[in-house]
Amino acid sequence: MTREDLERIVIEFMNSFTTVNLACVQGEEPWAAAVYYARQGFDLIFFSSPGSRHSTAFSENARAAATIHGDYKGWREIKGLQMEGTVERIKGVRAQARALATYLKRYPFAREFLSHPSALSPSVALKMAKVALYRFRPTTILYMDNEQGFGTRRKLNIENGKAVGDADLG
Repeated sequence: MTREDLERIVIEFMNSFTTVNLACVQGEEPWAAAVYYARQGFDLIFFSSPGSRHSTAFSENARAAATIHGDYKGWREIKGLQMEGTVERIKGVRAQARALATYLKRYPFAREFLSHPSALSPSVALKMAKVALYRFRPTTILYMDNEQGFGTRRKLNIENGKAVGDADLG
């Protein structure tokens, strides 16, 4: 499999799902959180409260692990992405505008939350006033496909948001 083939598979897989599970460590305490994401290249854009457990952990240690996968009935069907990388809060007007546009293109319903949160409920307005945009930037993406044999994985190395090198067996 060429790197280009694997890039296409990974992007199609990312486009097929909406939720990424992010794992972090704060001190010696592990934690995982599921968030909606929008893809920007290989980067995953998401909203979160800066005061949430995972956001607080990422502000102290940006290293992260992440998975995207479907719900499968048998182990032979399992496909998914296993990733490592970093999470950072998106700063700067241009970067935030680009990330927001990417997110709203994928989730148009979020526009109402962001522009008129009080129209939904006071509690939603309070929560939406506290959210910020974040980016998970992978450094390694493993594509796992048990349909090709138990534990079959292909590795995609990422540098600065771009795939590099060859597609390797993981």
